[in-house]
Amino acid sequence: MRGDTLEIITPFATTNDKFVSIFVSIRKNGYVVNDGGWLANGFYDCDLPLLNDIYIRVLNYYMAEYKVKCVDASPNIFYYKITTEERLIPNLVFDLAAFIKEAVSSSFINYEDNKEIEVSKRFSGLANAFFRELIPSQYLKINHYVSENLRGIRFNTVLSLHNRYTLISYVTGSRDNYYILSLSKANTQYDFIESDAINRLVSKKIVLLDDTVKSYSSEKVVPFMKVILSKTNRDNVTWKERNRLKELVSID
Repeated sequence: MRGDTLEIITPFATTNDKFVSIFVSIRKNGYVVNDGGWLANGFYDCDLPLLNDIYIRVLNYYMAEYKVKCVDASPNIFYYKITTEERLIPNLVFDLAAFIKEAVSSSFINYEDNKEIEVSKRFSGLANAFFRELIPSQYLKINHYVSENLRGIRFNTVLSLHNRYTLISYVTGSRDNYYILSLSKANTQYDFIESDAINRLVSKKIVLLDDTVKSYSSEKVVPFMKVILSKTNRDNVTWKERNRLKELVSID
C-alpha cells in the first residue's frame, strides 16, 4: 500500500526486463487504475520517442486498443482507466499493464537510422540545456502539448507564464530529406495551433534552426526554408543566433 493506493506488481514484463506496476485507488467517481506516472517519468528505464510520428501512431493504437486514457497533471502524466464496478478491477489492471508493456517495449524500436538519431539527440540536448539555464523550471516544459484538442502535437520546448505560452520547435536533420521533414513538421504544427482556440493564448512561436549541419544551406532545402521564413507571427532563430532567444523568451 502507498497511502490509500494499492500497488500491484504484475507478471507483465517489458523487453528490458522491467515488471509493470499498476496502482489502484478509490475516488468519488469509482475505482481508478493508473500507472502512477511511471511510464512518462522513465521508471521503466526508457526514453519514449514522443516526437517521432511513427511511435506516436503506435502509442495511440495501443491506447485505443486497450481503451486507456491520459491526463497531464503537471509535473506528471498519468495513463489510466476507471470503473464503478469492483469486479472489473482485474480486467482494467490487465489492460493497463498490457498497454504499458507494449508502450515501453515499442520505445526501443529504432524508428530512424542511427545517424539521424545521433544528430537529433545532439541538437535537442544542446537546445534543452540552453533553455533549462535560461528559463526557471516552474515555467518550462520539454516535449509538451498545449491544447487538449491537439494532444498529438508536441513542441520541443514550451514556456508557460501567466496563462500565456511561448512555443519552440527545433529543426535539424542529418540529411536533406530529414531536414525538410523537420521543417515541414514545425510548419504544420504551428498551422494547426493557429487553427485552434488555444492560439489566442500563444504569445510567440519560435522555430530554432540547426545551422551546424550541412543540410541547413543545401539547395534542396532552400525552397522549404523560404516557406518557413515567409510565415508571419513566427520567429526564426538559428543556433548561432541563439542569444536572441534571451529576449524572445524573457520572463520579466
